[in-house]
Amino acid sequence: MSPTPQSPDWPENAPAPLEERALQELLELDEDGRGVALTRLAKRLGVRVSVLIRLYTQMSDARIGDAVGPGWVRLQVDEAGQWRAFATDTARRPT
Repeated sequence: MSPTPQSPDWPENAPAPLEERALQELLELDEDGRGVALTRLAKRLGVRVSVLIRLYTQMSDARIGDAVGPGWVRLQVDEAGQWRAFATDTARRPT
């Protein structure tokens, strides 16, 4: 049985279930490195785009308070206001 977020064996820096699903979905859809529209990811995950922006910002290398994120995701918004997420090499490396 694998550890769950509530168990004492759960790593402190491990992603929460929604974060884990969001990262897995991004890794699956961004195989070619061209990024994935957040609207597509939001629909597949059943959450709002704004939720993904927050999640993926936390997974990026952005500094939030005193903490720097792990650098797993890069976000980009184009001139039309369309958001895309890209899985970084850090996210693709096996741990």
